[in-house]
Amino acid sequence: MRRLPVFIISLLLAARAGADSSYQRNEAEFFSLERASLEEMLDIKTSVASVKSAPLRETPGLVTVITGEEIESSGARDLVDVLRLVPDFEFGVDVQGNLGLGVKGNWANEGKALLIWDGQPYNEMAYSTLQFFRFPVDQIERIEIIRGPGSAIYGGLAELAVINIVTKGRKNFSGNSAYGEYGQTAGGYARRAGGYSFGRVYGKTSVSAQVFAAESQLSDRVYRDFPIPGKSYPGSSYRMNGNSGMDARSLNLFVSNGGLNARFMIDDYYMMERDHFDTLLATGATKVSFPMRSFDVSYELKTAENLTLVPRFYLQDSRPWKEIDEHFPYDKRAQKYFGGLTAFYTPSAKADISGGAEFYQDRVEVGGITDSSSSYTTGGNKRQYDNFALFGEAGLDLDIFHLTVGGRYDNNSQVGESLVPRLAITRLCNNFNFKAIFSQAFRSPSIENIRLNPGIKAERTSAAELEAGYQVSRSVFVSANAFETVIKRPIVFYYDSITDTENYLNYPRSGTRGWGASVKFKNGGDRAEIGYSRYSAFHNSVPEYAASDSSALLGFPRHKVALNSSFALSKSLTLSPSAIYLSERAGYYTVTDIKNYNAVTLVNIYLSLKDSFAKGLALGLGVYNMFNSANYFLQPYDSGHAPLPGGSRELALKAAYEF
Repeated sequence: MRRLPVFIISLLLAARAGADSSYQRNEAEFFSLERASLEEMLDIKTSVASVKSAPLRETPGLVTVITGEEIESSGARDLVDVLRLVPDFEFGVDVQGNLGLGVKGNWANEGKALLIWDGQPYNEMAYSTLQFFRFPVDQIERIEIIRGPGSAIYGGLAELAVINIVTKGRKNFSGNSAYGEYGQTAGGYARRAGGYSFGRVYGKTSVSAQVFAAESQLSDRVYRDFPIPGKSYPGSSYRMNGNSGMDARSLNLFVSNGGLNARFMIDDYYMMERDHFDTLLATGATKVSFPMRSFDVSYELKTAENLTLVPRFYLQDSRPWKEIDEHFPYDKRAQKYFGGLTAFYTPSAKADISGGAEFYQDRVEVGGITDSSSSYTTGGNKRQYDNFALFGEAGLDLDIFHLTVGGRYDNNSQVGESLVPRLAITRLCNNFNFKAIFSQAFRSPSIENIRLNPGIKAERTSAAELEAGYQVSRSVFVSANAFETVIKRPIVFYYDSITDTENYLNYPRSGTRGWGASVKFKNGGDRAEIGYSRYSAFHNSVPEYAASDSSALLGFPRHKVALNSSFALSKSLTLSPSAIYLSERAGYYTVTDIKNYNAVTLVNIYLSLKDSFAKGLALGLGVYNMFNSANYFLQPYDSGHAPLPGGSRELALKAAYEF
């Protein structure tokens, strides 16, 4: 990877030499942010919150859509950069240097938020966590986010949020695209990445291929562990540059013909870490990897004018949290076999009905190197769990409002039944829109949750949400929302540093309530959005989540402001400032003591130049964390992990070429 910048430049030059009429973006086939008006932005169609596509202001959920053009213009380096611009989202540190997502103040790691990449669930199968630095953001066409429960549609990993990511494919361009970036901090290189995409249409057959490779560092600052209890001197420390590497390799192949769609993906991601669980590794950084392979095939069959059937099958094969060393030897093969059938029926222009059935089987096999503490104590090295689900949804236009009613029934061979309903009322009247949503959701215990606690029960969440918006003028739109989220039987990770054991327990209750607001501005090539979100802890009875202030939970700011903007300085030159403000956050500063960490503001500036030196060539220069703010990722639960410092100021160069 040391030669990656040279490789990228060579690839771009070779691509320019061979460019011809094959460069032909089909602009009419997809949304163009540059040309869109504010009203067109508000009416982007999405089906993430409903099986039927609907405009953003009418979809039955609190939904955010982030287009590939917005990601490109912001200069986002990774998915964490993108998601931190969503006011309801923020990140905390989990174990072994991995970051986890928080949603509206709730710790959403380990199966409480579902991430889908081109139709494949990307929560790893052992603990259901997510590794956000493995995703190539330059390949993204758009991200559709449900900022609330999604279990009625997606099942037991969509308890608090759904992040559905669609990559660029043959609909967006017919040709080739190559891109690369390099980032540098005062402490050393921050990232080196590059990728290539291909798309082509041959009659009725469409194909696309995407490859990606990257090396990056989580931070270049000094990580300092908690002081040893009873000692006055500070804890052990190490410089993270060179000890917090994150390497990603991926291949994404897709082919479609008529109603048949097939996708094959290879994803090899690993990270280097020294902070481990609650102590530093004295021998240096160790490697934790997450190799994954998947195959997905579906067929869209129109059996009648108003009836469509979609059978689907996919297989996922992975080795999550693979670690081959003396510290925590762990090697387990996890597989998922999935089959399902969904039916879509539209009896009239004002009514639609959908439903279906799904079955999947999770299998796990414990490898021979795995430490005995992570093996099964009841004998054997294999387990499997079956899950059957029925789901349905009906939408009815009643003129005065649109009504959506749905629900899902799941039956898991280990943890039993879950039944969750959803009811949504939406209304769009001229410039005003309104949503009222009540939904329930659940979180299915993962393979390792069940191994550690065979009696573990599924979580159950109830959420009430309101949203209202008003288009003030042709260029300004304002909106506000309120929510209340109650989690019953939350599954909480517990680590005992004295006995060096981990477990998962059901606690009585947790949750948050709060509100948010946003202002959108769009005028020609200029756009800006500023959003605000706040939460308060709501009847939390989980001591591992509790802060000194009963109105707060560990790790996450009670107030967050996010700014995302872009301004056209000329036809080809764009300036894009972005910023996030995090209020004080509660976190541990010793093994036993909590304090409030200072508020922090992070500012990024990105300058992009398009089609200036050659058609299809885009160049970018970004400064990230411009004011070199000291940002920490805090652990949102009590497990002995000291705050993880974010990176210092970074200067990054980007280049992309379509031909």
